[in-house]
Amino acid sequence: MDERLHKLLAQHGIGSRRQVEAWIAEGRVLVNGRPAETGQRVRPGDKVVVDGRDVTKRLAHEPALQVIVYHKPSGELLRRQEGDERVGVEAKLPSLRSGRWLSVNALGFDEDGLLIFASDGPLVSSVTRQAATIPVEYRVRALRPRQSADWPAIPLEVDLEGEHATLSAVDRLEGGTTNSWFRIAAERTLPRGAIRALFDAAGLKVSRTMLVRWGPVTL
Repeated sequence: MDERLHKLLAQHGIGSRRQVEAWIAEGRVLVNGRPAETGQRVRPGDKVVVDGRDVTKRLAHEPALQVIVYHKPSGELLRRQEGDERVGVEAKLPSLRSGRWLSVNALGFDEDGLLIFASDGPLVSSVTRQAATIPVEYRVRALRPRQSADWPAIPLEVDLEGEHATLSAVDRLEGGTTNSWFRIAAERTLPRGAIRALFDAAGLKVSRTMLVRWGPVTL
């Protein structure tokens, strides 16, 4: 245990970093009997008390890494905000004895697919810093607006609101004459709307997009 106090308390589920920082400013956190300071580090042998409760043993405990692979449907928030009555994913995850679930990747309210949660804050931070280099894969269902002998080719590049998006592979999977599933692969998470823009360019209407692989993890 040699970590910044607010970060350590948050990692062990005692409060969010913002909450802990406020408690420290209010003098509610003591280290070795003295009011803690913002940014203070805690080392082995230090006694930490929060609102009169000794949490030293809890902070010294190194919980085993836990990971959840979750299929988020469209219409769920990654994390519900105060005052928002919409369903939040965190309400469906099992409780942790210590710490809290942290999302490794992200999906918007209207997005469908793979979400990864882990209980280890430093691990999550390390992985998310590499997000721009982590390959992904999607399943896309598209509707052909008009009948023709062949499905049109999907472009591999598109400029979307000043951001360039590139696919590494597009493969048509099973489907009927009016709609079909496609496998879409990219070297990194695509900006929101990029897939729809690529299919629009081919004259195809997207009816569903689902993230099915993020790095080595598959839904």
